[in-house]
Order: sequence, then structure tokens, then C-alpha cells
Amino acid sequence: MKTRLSAILSLTLALVGAATRAGESRIELGGELNARWLTPETGWSGRAVLILHGFASDSEGPANSQRRLAEALAARGIASLRINFRGEGDSARTAIESTFDGRLADTETARRWMLARPGADPARLGAFGWSLGGATALGAAGAHPDAFRAVVLWSSVTGDAHAIMTGGDLAATAAQAESTGVGVREIVGWKTVTLRREFFASFKGVDLDDALARHAGKFLSVRGSADYLPRREAEILQLAKGRPAEAVLIGGADHIFNVFEPASGHFDHAVRVTVDWLDREL
Repeated sequence: MKTRLSAILSLTLALVGAATRAGESRIELGGELNARWLTPETGWSGRAVLILHGFASDSEGPANSQRRLAEALAARGIASLRINFRGEGDSARTAIESTFDGRLADTETARRWMLARPGADPARLGAFGWSLGGATALGAAGAHPDAFRAVVLWSSVTGDAHAIMTGGDLAATAAQAESTGVGVREIVGWKTVTLRREFFASFKGVDLDDALARHAGKFLSVRGSADYLPRREAEILQLAKGRPAEAVLIGGADHIFNVFEPASGHFDHAVRVTVDWLDREL
């Protein structure tokens, strides 16, 4: 899979801004690309995870879920960088101008920034992706097979990315974008977004199963039994090269692990499983 790295890869990437909480800083990675870097207060051994958000979301995630994941990782001595993708990374944004290629380029920019941090261990770098962020993590791992010691997916797109991203409840939006250049999609209970023809076109030829097969590191997939995306863990685990290659199915959990229903315990379960696994395997 080819990525089109932007010119910002040639820039010196600097940490800027004051810490917003203990150990956390806002990072400017060039242009619209920015992130949050959270390091453990004590005892950091160089382990770090790149956190990639889902479609039309941002670095914090729904109900601050990704920030909560980052804080749970920090409590185990693991640093993290959670980025906001260009053209997308704002939960209030409705005009989505990202592409899959752009997501991959942003991921590579962020990975290189992490590797340049004093104290970071290049051999103990992980990637986490949720939903479309999971597809992005797979694409990045396939493009750079030895880049990540471990990859964790939550509710990820797998297989033929173009078929998934232009099918189902996205089919009408994709057809409209193909015809007019821009498609509209209502995400019930959240917001109505516009998507460009280029967004859908960027998934053509993207085989996420092939990307997983090229990833040399460890692998974990976490999904809820009520996720609307296809459940293919038994199939994709056969493709993974690294060991361990594992999957966790959380009974009754939806695509976002019912994060807005804390009493369900599903989100806390997903965090616990993920942090325990990364603490053990990274």
C-alpha cells in the first residue's frame, strides 16, 4: 500500500504549548495536524502507543473515551500520542475533507515524531485504532511491517475497505458523492456530515487483510457482539504473522462499547482488556 507523505515530514516537529494536565502536552505536527502527548508521571520505560480516532471524531473520542484510555495506559507506565487527522479531527466538524491516504500520511508523521522523543524505545511502539482508526492502523502496519511491536483494533473495518466504506448505510452517500462530488450522511443522534468523492475513492484497492498479513508484530482485536460491522475475527486471526494474535468479543457491546451508558460496563471492559494486553505485550 502506497502512502503519499506530505512535505511536513521534512520539517522538524516540535513540542509546543503548556501541559494541560500532569504529563500531557498539545503537539503541533504541521498545518492542521495536531495531537496530545501523554507521558507517565514516573517510571516511563520508553513504551508508547499511537492512538488513532474513528471516522469524523477526534483525539478525545466519544465521551472522552480515548483520553481515558490514554490515562489508563499512563497509569501502567505507557506513553501515548493521540492525533487529530487533518480534514477530520474535530468532533463538531461536519465537512469531512480527509482521505485514507491522508490518514496514513498523518499516522506516519506522528510515528516519526514519537520515535524522535527522548527516552522513546523504537522497539516498543504500539498502534491503537478504533473503527476507521483501526483500518488506518492496519494500513500503517502493512506499509511499515516492522514499525509496530503491537497493534490493537477496536471495532475495526477489515477486508475490502472500499466495499465496506461504500456499502451498507453509506451506499447512498457514496453514490451521491460519485455523482455530484459531495454526499451527505446523517449520523443519527450526533451530526450530519458531508463527504467528498475523493474520500470514497481513496479506499479503492485497499485490502486490509493483506495489510494485516504483512504486519510482523503482535495483534489484538476487540469487538462487541452488537457491532454493526462484520465480525471476522476468526478469519483475520489466521492472517496475522506475529504472536500472540488474539481477539476478544464483548457480549452485548455495540460499535462504541456503549460508552454513553457507563452502567453497561462494556467500555471499561474494553479498556481493561486493552491496557492489560499492551502492558504485557508491548
